[in-house]
Amino acid sequence: MNEFEVLEKSYKLAQANTQSKSFADVDYLIEKIDGNKSIVSAVVTSLLKKIIEPKQDVRLHRVDFENGYSARVLDTKFTSPFFKTHFPKYANKESSFLTLATREQIKWTKDEGINLKIRDKKLRESFLNIFEMIEVKQQNPNEILVYLFAKLIELSKVDEAIFEIVNTQKTKVVNINSIVEMLQKHFVIKQSSRLPVVAIYSIYELLLPKFERFKNKKLLPLQVHTSSDKHGFGDIEIYDEDDKPFEIIEIKHNIPIDKFLIFDIVKKIQTVKINRYYVLTTFPNCFTDLESEKSVVEYIANIKQEKNVDIIANVIIATIKYYLRFVDDYSFFIETYTKNLVNDAKSSTEIKNFHLEKWAEILESYK
Repeated sequence: MNEFEVLEKSYKLAQANTQSKSFADVDYLIEKIDGNKSIVSAVVTSLLKKIIEPKQDVRLHRVDFENGYSARVLDTKFTSPFFKTHFPKYANKESSFLTLATREQIKWTKDEGINLKIRDKKLRESFLNIFEMIEVKQQNPNEILVYLFAKLIELSKVDEAIFEIVNTQKTKVVNINSIVEMLQKHFVIKQSSRLPVVAIYSIYELLLPKFERFKNKKLLPLQVHTSSDKHGFGDIEIYDEDDKPFEIIEIKHNIPIDKFLIFDIVKKIQTVKINRYYVLTTFPNCFTDLESEKSVVEYIANIKQEKNVDIIANVIIATIKYYLRFVDDYSFFIETYTKNLVNDAKSSTEIKNFHLEKWAEILESYK
C-alpha cells in the first residue's frame, strides 16, 4: 500500500471502532490537541513512516541525522492533506514541522527528547513514550494509528454536536446596544483574542457590497491567527482589483496602542502601498493615558504626511458601534458572526468549543 492507502485504511478501521486496546499517551495528546495539533500530526507522520518502512527508526525525523529521513516532506505530501480532508479543525496549513517542537535537530529518543520545546512536560513525555513503544517495545504502529484516528473521530463528533447547537440557536436583537453587550460578554472569556477578529470580519462581510469605496475590492478569507506559516499584513485584509492590499485591519486584545506598536506596523508595510490601516484594540480607551494618546496621534500624522498612509487607531467596540449603523437588519450581523464562529472552529483550533457554548448561552439569554 502507498501512504494515502495506509492512512485511509486506518481511518476506516477507526470508524468501525472495533479495537479493544487503548493507549494512555495517545489519549493525552488528543486531550491537549487544541494547542498542540502539530505534535499529533507529527506522531501520525511517524506512524505512517513506520508502517511503510518498518526498518526505519522514526525517531530520526531529519535527513541530517545518520540513517534519518525527512518527516517534513512526508507530512507535507500525505499527512497534512489527509487531515484537511478528514479532520480540518486539527489540520496544519502546510506542515506540522514548522514549529520549534517538531523541526529542531533533536532526536525523539528518551534521552535527547528532554530538550524538545514542548512546555507541557506530561505532553512531551507522552510524545516520547509513543516512540519508545514503537522503537523499543515493538508495539504495532498500525494499532496506535487506528486508535489515534478513533479518538480524533470521537472528538470530531463532539465538535459537530456543538456546531449544530450554535447554528440552530436563534435570538431577537432590537438595537446596537444589545449587540455590543452580547459581544462584550463574549470577548471577556478566556483565550478570546480571535473573537474580536471574527466580529470585525463579519461586519466587513456585510458592508463591503454597500459602499462605493469597496467597489471591485475583495475580502480575503481569515488566516489562522497563531499559525507558524502565517503570511499577510494584518488580521483582516481587503485587496483591490489588481490583487494588491487596499485596507488592512490589525486587532489587538487587551493591549493598549502606543507609538512602538504603530512603528511595527509601519515597518511591516514599508514595501507596499496600502490605502488605509486600522489598528483596533479591546483595551479600554485605546491608550494607557493622555500622553501616550498624544504621542500616537502626532506620530500617525507624521506618517500620513511622509508616506501617505492613513493609520487609524481606535477602540474596537466604538468601531463596531459605528459600522453597525450601516447594517440594515441587526439580525444579519448576529447570523453572520455565528456562522463565522462555527466556520472558524471547523477549520482551526483558535475558536474553542467553550467559546461556542458561551455564544449559544448569550444568544439564549437575548431571546
